[in-house]
Amino acid sequence: DSIRLARLESTMVDISNCQGGMERIANTPLPYPYVAFPRLFITLFCLIVPIGLVETLGWFTPLASTVVGFMLLAIEKIGTDLQSPFRASEHEIQMTALCENIERNLDSMLRGAQEESKAS
Repeated sequence: DSIRLARLESTMVDISNCQGGMERIANTPLPYPYVAFPRLFITLFCLIVPIGLVETLGWFTPLASTVVGFMLLAIEKIGTDLQSPFRASEHEIQMTALCENIERNLDSMLRGAQEESKAS
């Protein structure tokens, strides 16, 4: 009985520590240069890459430049989404479902501990 309650308390402390970590992540803004410079460099690269590829690829330069630019912009978009993982977007972390699952598990553990304490 006391072992199970100690385990339950340990789990609650772990969850509280995780929540604190997530709140720090959610409330810490990313410095502006970390956002602006990659975007600037990607834009410059996308403008300059056709000049470097035209001699090698000829008429395929626009296609290759578009593919390279699309890939770099997709990576930049992923980085932007990862900056704030708890913001509502198509790539958000499903916090409500995660919290409901944790709540069900803790409720189950608590009921088990209460039933064992009643039995003894």
